[in-house]
Amino acid sequence: MVHEFFSNLPDGLVRSMKKFTLIYAIAAVIIYTAFSLTGIASEVGTLYYRYADLMINGQMPYSDFAAEYPPFAMLLILIPRLFSWSPFSYQIAFGVMAYLFLLAGLYFVYGIAEKYTENPVKCVNWYIIFTIALFDFAVDRYDVFPMVMVLGALYFISKEKYAGAWAMLALGTVTKLYPALLAPILLFYLISKKKNSDALKGIVICLVIGIGSLLPFFIADAGTALSFLTYHMDRGLQIESLPASVIMFLSVFELTDITYNFSFGSDNIAGVLPDAIAGVMMPLMIVALLATYIVYLRKCMKNSDDGFKGILIASTLVVMIFMIVNKVLSSQYLLWIIPFVALGFIVFSEKIDKRNLILFGGSIALTQLDLIVNYAFRGAGEELSILGILVILIRNILMVIMLWYVVRRFSKGFAPSDEDL
Repeated sequence: MVHEFFSNLPDGLVRSMKKFTLIYAIAAVIIYTAFSLTGIASEVGTLYYRYADLMINGQMPYSDFAAEYPPFAMLLILIPRLFSWSPFSYQIAFGVMAYLFLLAGLYFVYGIAEKYTENPVKCVNWYIIFTIALFDFAVDRYDVFPMVMVLGALYFISKEKYAGAWAMLALGTVTKLYPALLAPILLFYLISKKKNSDALKGIVICLVIGIGSLLPFFIADAGTALSFLTYHMDRGLQIESLPASVIMFLSVFELTDITYNFSFGSDNIAGVLPDAIAGVMMPLMIVALLATYIVYLRKCMKNSDDGFKGILIASTLVVMIFMIVNKVLSSQYLLWIIPFVALGFIVFSEKIDKRNLILFGGSIALTQLDLIVNYAFRGAGEELSILGILVILIRNILMVIMLWYVVRRFSKGFAPSDEDL
């Protein structure tokens, strides 16, 4: 059956899968050798393994031990433990699972690009390049799983298989929450096209998956079942966030006073200004998201939504707003927008698409430099150097410029135009 499946795939897709497999294997050998010989801390080999070990020994997340991840994420964290016997073997098993997900993501990218472009391999190549460029996060965080689920949702939407899209979004939401941002966009699109049965079916699918994933934890202890949500409410301004990078830069010139601390698993800043800014980031983000949804709904009602292309650009916008207008912008979040950048050729002019590719590539390079400057040679909660601050600030400026191009495309319409500067 597997052989029959692959034999029916387009040659370009099969070659891309083989190429990705080879590159992934080489990268995996390098990074796991580094983990083994250097003692570099691994989130998968420490935190995830600890969670998985507790679960395999009968402990229940949230009620028996504190965990900050949603229910389906905990299941995904458990699975590699079933095939491992030590932290290092768990890392390898986790990496194999990440590979299988990313391979599915490659299939989704090709399937979408094949329908809307003459050269789907071009989109796949950028997907491979960016995934490998962020390889350390791909194999040492679980963010690739919701990323691929979002890709799966977009794939099913492009094929007008809306039940599959809803299932992907629901599973993604109970894995990392942010895929829920796409749900209103799909709902508005379906209602505007008078596909009410698909919209209603989607609501039912989301309820079934959502309730089904949460019910065991409510039965175990209703008081802790939603602790993964409340965990993030009290977080401070994380150092990699856009407002934190600006405030840290101002502090260099003694224009504001800040202190550094480590809490909620991340480095944060505190002080009068950062605490005040942290308190308003959530309302700002909600307002920006609501404005986007309202504009998209109006486009749908006027039949100027441009179908799948409109869904793609609107989805890009809400995910980037969630990342940038936020008090947390962890490095692995860049994985979230790989699908949108790889598929950008569908909705952007060639000129703007090239700019976004350069901006995103620069953001990745600076993110990797951030790891070296701000994490490899610095203790948790310690003050950042001016170089470390500049690396984060410039990375965030590049991300804001990307966001600006997306806003421009969203506000002007969805059909690519070389006049869009």
